[in-house]
Amino acid sequence: MRKVLAAVAFAVLATSSLPAIAGPTQGGVASDNVEYIGHVAFEVGTATGMQVIGKYLYITSWKSFSIYDVSDPLNPELLSITPFGFKFENEEVATNGKIMLFSEQLPQNILHIWDVEDKENPQQIAELPGGGGHTAECVLDCDYAYSSTGVISDLRNPTKPKLVGNWGKGMPAQSAHHMREVAPGMVLTASQPIIYLDARKNPTKPKLLAVGDDKRITGGIHSNQWPNRAKDNIIMFSSESNGTGRCTGANGAFMTWDASDYKRTHQFKLLDIYQLSSGTGADGSPPVNGLGCSAHWFQEHSTFKNGGLVAMGSYE
Repeated sequence: MRKVLAAVAFAVLATSSLPAIAGPTQGGVASDNVEYIGHVAFEVGTATGMQVIGKYLYITSWKSFSIYDVSDPLNPELLSITPFGFKFENEEVATNGKIMLFSEQLPQNILHIWDVEDKENPQQIAELPGGGGHTAECVLDCDYAYSSTGVISDLRNPTKPKLVGNWGKGMPAQSAHHMREVAPGMVLTASQPIIYLDARKNPTKPKLLAVGDDKRITGGIHSNQWPNRAKDNIIMFSSESNGTGRCTGANGAFMTWDASDYKRTHQFKLLDIYQLSSGTGADGSPPVNGLGCSAHWFQEHSTFKNGGLVAMGSYE
Protein backbone atom coordinates (compact mmCIF):
# COMPACT_ATOMS: atom_id res chain seq x y z
CA MET A 1 0.00 0.00 0.00
CA ARG A 2 1.24 3.49 -0.83
CA LYS A 3 1.64 5.49 2.35
CA VAL A 4 1.61 9.28 2.36
CA LEU A 5 3.46 10.38 5.48
CA ALA A 6 2.78 13.41 7.61
CA ALA A 7 4.17 14.54 10.93
CA VAL A 8 2.71 16.18 13.99
CA ALA A 9 4.27 17.36 17.24
CA PHE A 10 2.28 17.66 20.44
CA ALA A 11 2.69 17.83 24.20
CA VAL A 12 1.99 14.93 26.55
CA LEU A 13 1.01 16.12 30.03
CA ALA A 14 3.14 19.20 29.45
CA THR A 15 2.44 22.75 30.57
CA SER A 16 4.06 24.51 27.61
CA SER A 17 1.86 25.74 24.79
CA LEU A 18 1.71 24.04 21.43
CA PRO A 19 3.46 25.47 18.35
CA ALA A 20 1.71 27.97 16.14
CA ILE A 21 -0.67 26.80 13.43
CA ALA A 22 1.13 25.18 10.52
CA GLY A 23 1.72 26.95 7.26
CA PRO A 24 3.32 26.16 3.89
CA THR A 25 7.13 26.10 3.70
CA GLN A 26 9.68 25.12 1.06
CA GLY A 27 9.72 21.58 2.46
CA GLY A 28 5.97 21.14 2.90
CA VAL A 29 3.77 22.24 5.79
CA ALA A 30 5.37 23.11 9.13
CA SER A 31 4.65 25.09 12.29
CA ASP A 32 6.41 28.40 12.77
CA ASN A 33 9.06 26.96 15.11
CA VAL A 34 10.27 24.47 12.49
CA GLU A 35 12.90 25.56 9.97
CA TYR A 36 13.24 23.70 6.68
CA ILE A 37 16.92 22.79 6.19
CA GLY A 38 16.99 20.47 3.21
CA HIS A 39 16.10 17.09 1.77
CA VAL A 40 18.16 13.90 1.61
CA ALA A 41 17.06 11.68 -1.28
CA PHE A 42 17.40 8.06 -0.21
CA GLU A 43 17.86 5.28 -2.76
CA VAL A 44 14.92 4.54 -5.04
CA GLY A 45 12.40 2.34 -3.25
CA THR A 46 10.40 2.30 -0.06
CA ALA A 47 12.39 3.25 3.02
CA THR A 48 10.74 1.23 5.79
CA GLY A 49 13.03 1.39 8.84
CA MET A 50 15.70 3.60 10.36
CA GLN A 51 17.93 3.64 13.43
CA VAL A 52 20.86 5.71 14.65
CA ILE A 53 23.69 3.97 16.53
CA GLY A 54 26.47 6.32 17.54
CA LYS A 55 27.30 8.46 14.52
CA TYR A 56 25.80 6.05 11.98
CA LEU A 57 22.32 5.95 10.47
CA TYR A 58 20.96 2.64 9.14
CA ILE A 59 18.03 2.71 6.68
CA THR A 60 16.32 -0.34 5.20
CA SER A 61 13.97 -0.63 2.26
CA TRP A 62 12.30 -3.52 0.45
CA LYS A 63 15.30 -4.04 -1.82
CA SER A 64 18.39 -2.53 -0.16
CA PHE A 65 19.78 -0.88 2.92
CA SER A 66 21.96 2.20 3.36
CA ILE A 67 24.43 3.40 5.97
CA TYR A 68 25.14 7.09 6.51
CA ASP A 69 27.65 8.93 8.66
CA VAL A 70 25.58 11.55 10.50
CA SER A 71 28.42 13.18 12.46
CA ASP A 72 27.14 16.36 10.82
CA PRO A 73 23.37 15.78 11.06
CA LEU A 74 22.54 18.47 8.51
CA ASN A 75 24.88 16.93 5.93
CA PRO A 76 24.64 13.12 6.11
CA GLU A 77 27.40 11.29 4.25
CA LEU A 78 26.33 8.18 2.35
CA LEU A 79 28.81 5.37 3.08
CA SER A 80 27.16 2.43 1.31
CA ILE A 81 24.05 1.13 -0.42
CA THR A 82 23.66 -2.64 -0.31
CA PRO A 83 21.10 -4.18 -2.72
CA PHE A 84 19.64 -7.61 -1.94
CA GLY A 85 16.58 -8.03 -4.17
CA PHE A 86 12.96 -7.81 -3.06
CA LYS A 87 12.38 -8.66 0.61
CA PHE A 88 9.42 -7.43 2.66
CA GLU A 89 9.39 -5.50 5.01
CA ASN A 90 11.75 -5.11 8.00
CA GLU A 91 9.86 -2.08 9.22
CA GLU A 92 12.20 -1.45 12.16
CA VAL A 93 16.00 -1.70 11.99
CA ALA A 94 17.63 -3.90 14.66
CA THR A 95 21.37 -3.44 15.08
CA ASN A 96 24.07 -2.96 17.71
CA GLY A 97 26.41 -1.38 15.17
CA LYS A 98 28.26 -4.67 14.67
CA ILE A 99 25.57 -6.88 13.19
CA MET A 100 22.30 -5.80 11.62
CA LEU A 101 19.15 -7.88 11.25
CA PHE A 102 16.89 -7.80 8.22
CA SER A 103 13.65 -9.54 9.12
CA GLU A 104 12.02 -10.83 5.94
CA GLN A 105 8.30 -11.55 6.17
CA LEU A 106 7.48 -12.16 2.51
CA PRO A 107 7.94 -14.22 0.48
CA GLN A 108 9.53 -16.25 3.31
CA ASN A 109 10.02 -15.80 7.05
CA ILE A 110 13.82 -15.54 7.02
CA LEU A 111 16.09 -13.66 9.40
CA HIS A 112 19.08 -12.24 7.53
CA ILE A 113 22.17 -11.39 9.59
CA TRP A 114 24.59 -8.82 8.23
CA ASP A 115 28.07 -7.86 9.43
CA VAL A 116 28.05 -4.04 9.37
CA GLU A 117 31.31 -3.28 11.20
CA ASP A 118 32.77 -2.15 7.87
CA LYS A 119 30.19 0.52 7.06
CA GLU A 120 31.35 0.81 3.47
CA ASN A 121 31.23 -2.91 2.74
CA PRO A 122 28.52 -4.78 4.71
CA GLN A 123 28.41 -8.55 4.27
CA GLN A 124 25.60 -11.00 4.88
CA ILE A 125 26.99 -13.70 7.19
CA ALA A 126 23.95 -15.91 7.77
CA GLU A 127 20.29 -16.64 7.04
CA LEU A 128 17.88 -18.30 9.46
CA PRO A 129 14.70 -19.74 7.89
CA GLY A 130 11.74 -19.35 10.22
CA GLY A 131 13.45 -16.60 12.21
CA GLY A 132 11.97 -13.66 10.31
CA GLY A 133 8.71 -11.77 10.44
CA HIS A 134 7.32 -8.29 9.88
CA THR A 135 9.84 -6.94 12.38
CA ALA A 136 12.61 -8.24 14.65
CA GLU A 137 14.33 -6.76 17.67
CA CYS A 138 17.82 -7.18 19.10
CA VAL A 139 17.80 -8.35 22.72
CA LEU A 140 20.81 -8.30 25.07
CA ASP A 141 23.15 -6.57 22.59
CA CYS A 142 21.90 -8.70 19.68
CA ASP A 143 22.81 -11.98 21.41
CA TYR A 144 19.18 -12.85 20.72
CA ALA A 145 16.49 -11.71 18.29
CA TYR A 146 12.77 -11.56 19.07
CA SER A 147 10.59 -11.76 15.95
CA SER A 148 7.10 -10.32 15.56
CA THR A 149 5.88 -13.89 15.00
CA GLY A 150 7.05 -14.83 18.51
CA VAL A 151 10.16 -16.71 17.42
CA ILE A 152 13.37 -16.33 19.45
CA SER A 153 16.73 -16.73 17.67
CA ASP A 154 20.11 -17.31 19.32
CA LEU A 155 22.69 -15.01 17.69
CA ARG A 156 25.57 -15.43 20.13
CA ASN A 157 27.43 -16.90 17.18
CA PRO A 158 25.91 -14.72 14.44
CA THR A 159 27.40 -16.85 11.67
CA LYS A 160 25.48 -19.86 13.02
CA PRO A 161 22.10 -18.61 14.25
CA LYS A 162 19.51 -21.04 15.58
CA LEU A 163 15.88 -21.05 16.68
CA VAL A 164 15.65 -21.52 20.44
CA GLY A 165 12.16 -20.61 21.60
CA ASN A 166 8.99 -18.56 21.30
CA TRP A 167 8.35 -15.54 23.51
CA GLY A 168 4.58 -15.77 22.87
CA LYS A 169 4.17 -19.31 24.19
CA GLY A 170 1.67 -19.24 27.04
CA MET A 171 1.51 -15.43 26.95
CA PRO A 172 -1.59 -13.20 26.64
CA ALA A 173 -0.24 -12.14 23.20
CA GLN A 174 1.46 -14.64 20.88
CA SER A 175 2.67 -12.14 18.29
CA ALA A 176 3.19 -8.41 17.84
CA HIS A 177 3.70 -5.79 15.18
CA HIS A 178 6.84 -4.63 16.91
CA MET A 179 8.90 -5.37 20.02
CA ARG A 180 11.18 -2.83 21.69
CA GLU A 181 14.00 -3.59 24.12
CA VAL A 182 13.30 -0.61 26.39
CA ALA A 183 16.17 -1.52 28.76
CA PRO A 184 18.74 -4.34 28.56
CA GLY A 185 16.77 -7.58 28.47
CA MET A 186 13.41 -5.83 29.03
CA VAL A 187 11.03 -6.16 26.08
CA LEU A 188 7.78 -4.24 25.53
CA THR A 189 5.51 -5.53 22.77
CA ALA A 190 3.28 -3.57 20.42
CA SER A 191 0.50 -6.15 20.56
CA GLN A 192 -3.04 -6.63 21.78
CA PRO A 193 -2.87 -6.96 24.70
CA ILE A 194 0.41 -5.18 25.44
CA ILE A 195 2.86 -7.35 27.35
CA TYR A 196 6.11 -6.56 29.17
CA LEU A 197 8.75 -9.29 29.31
CA ASP A 198 11.91 -9.84 31.33
CA ALA A 199 14.51 -11.76 29.28
CA ARG A 200 17.51 -11.13 31.51
CA LYS A 201 17.74 -14.47 33.32
CA ASN A 202 16.44 -16.72 30.56
CA PRO A 203 16.19 -15.07 27.11
CA THR A 204 14.62 -18.21 25.61
CA LYS A 205 11.80 -18.21 28.19
CA PRO A 206 11.11 -14.60 29.21
CA LYS A 207 9.09 -13.80 32.31
CA LEU A 208 5.80 -11.88 32.04
CA LEU A 209 5.87 -8.72 34.19
CA ALA A 210 2.81 -6.73 33.15
CA VAL A 211 -0.12 -6.54 30.73
CA GLY A 212 -1.99 -3.59 29.23
CA ASP A 213 -5.44 -4.01 27.72
CA ASP A 214 -8.39 -1.70 27.14
CA LYS A 215 -11.54 -1.90 25.04
CA ARG A 216 -11.11 1.72 23.95
CA ILE A 217 -8.13 0.83 21.71
CA THR A 218 -8.85 1.45 18.03
CA GLY A 219 -6.83 -0.12 15.22
CA GLY A 220 -3.94 -2.53 15.63
CA ILE A 221 -1.15 -1.66 18.08
CA HIS A 222 1.81 -0.56 15.95
CA SER A 223 4.73 0.83 17.96
CA ASN A 224 5.81 1.87 21.42
CA GLN A 225 8.24 3.95 23.45
CA TRP A 226 9.06 3.79 27.16
CA PRO A 227 11.21 6.85 27.91
CA ASN A 228 14.25 6.91 30.14
CA ARG A 229 15.07 3.23 29.75
CA ALA A 230 11.74 2.08 31.20
CA LYS A 231 12.00 4.27 34.29
CA ASP A 232 9.39 6.83 33.24
CA ASN A 233 5.84 6.72 34.62
CA ILE A 234 4.41 7.01 31.12
CA ILE A 235 4.61 4.58 28.25
CA MET A 236 3.33 5.46 24.81
CA PHE A 237 1.83 3.44 21.98
CA SER A 238 0.40 4.08 18.54
CA SER A 239 -2.23 2.05 16.73
CA GLU A 240 -2.54 1.64 12.98
CA SER A 241 -5.64 1.59 10.76
CA ASN A 242 -6.02 1.14 7.01
CA GLY A 243 -8.90 1.79 4.63
CA THR A 244 -11.05 3.77 7.08
CA GLY A 245 -11.76 6.65 4.70
CA ARG A 246 -11.59 10.02 6.40
CA CYS A 247 -10.39 10.51 9.98
CA THR A 248 -13.05 9.05 12.24
CA GLY A 249 -13.30 7.55 15.70
CA ALA A 250 -12.12 4.25 14.23
CA ASN A 251 -8.76 5.45 12.94
CA GLY A 252 -5.40 4.65 14.53
CA ALA A 253 -4.45 6.60 17.63
CA PHE A 254 -1.60 7.81 19.81
CA MET A 255 -2.00 6.60 23.40
CA THR A 256 -0.50 7.28 26.81
CA TRP A 257 -0.46 4.59 29.51
CA ASP A 258 0.26 4.76 33.24
CA ALA A 259 3.21 2.54 34.21
CA SER A 260 3.79 4.04 37.66
CA ASP A 261 2.42 1.07 39.64
CA TYR A 262 2.95 -1.90 37.34
CA LYS A 263 5.34 -3.68 39.71
CA ARG A 264 2.52 -4.03 42.23
CA THR A 265 -0.49 -4.42 39.94
CA HIS A 266 1.24 -6.07 36.95
CA GLN A 267 -1.00 -3.86 34.82
CA PHE A 268 -0.60 -0.82 32.58
CA LYS A 269 -3.55 1.61 32.63
CA LEU A 270 -4.70 3.56 29.58
CA LEU A 271 -4.64 7.31 30.33
CA ASP A 272 -5.64 9.02 27.11
CA ILE A 273 -6.08 8.64 23.36
CA TYR A 274 -5.25 11.23 20.71
CA GLN A 275 -6.67 10.80 17.20
CA LEU A 276 -5.97 12.96 14.19
CA SER A 277 -8.85 14.84 12.60
CA SER A 278 -9.32 15.65 8.93
CA GLY A 279 -8.13 19.01 7.68
CA THR A 280 -6.37 20.80 4.87
CA GLY A 281 -2.72 20.43 5.90
CA ALA A 282 -2.27 24.16 6.30
CA ASP A 283 -4.50 24.09 9.41
CA GLY A 284 -2.28 21.58 11.19
CA SER A 285 -4.48 18.56 10.44
CA PRO A 286 -3.76 16.09 7.63
CA PRO A 287 -5.72 16.15 4.38
CA VAL A 288 -7.24 12.70 3.89
CA ASN A 289 -8.52 11.36 0.61
CA GLY A 290 -9.66 7.78 0.93
CA LEU A 291 -7.22 5.52 2.79
CA GLY A 292 -7.65 6.58 6.38
CA CYS A 293 -5.81 8.57 9.00
CA SER A 294 -3.36 6.43 10.89
CA ALA A 295 -0.82 7.01 13.65
CA HIS A 296 2.51 5.29 13.01
CA TRP A 297 6.04 5.79 14.41
CA PHE A 298 6.79 8.46 17.01
CA GLN A 299 9.67 9.69 19.18
CA GLU A 300 9.77 11.61 22.45
CA HIS A 301 12.07 14.58 22.99
CA SER A 302 15.32 13.94 24.87
CA THR A 303 14.00 16.05 27.76
CA PHE A 304 10.87 13.93 28.22
CA LYS A 305 10.33 13.01 31.88
CA ASN A 306 6.86 11.87 32.96
CA GLY A 307 5.55 14.11 30.18
CA GLY A 308 6.88 16.34 27.47
CA LEU A 309 7.11 16.80 23.72
CA VAL A 310 6.53 13.98 21.20
CA ALA A 311 6.89 14.00 17.40
CA MET A 312 4.68 11.53 15.54
CA GLY A 313 4.59 10.44 11.91
CA SER A 314 1.18 9.47 10.51
CA TYR A 315 -0.03 8.44 7.08
CA GLU A 316 -3.11 8.41 4.92
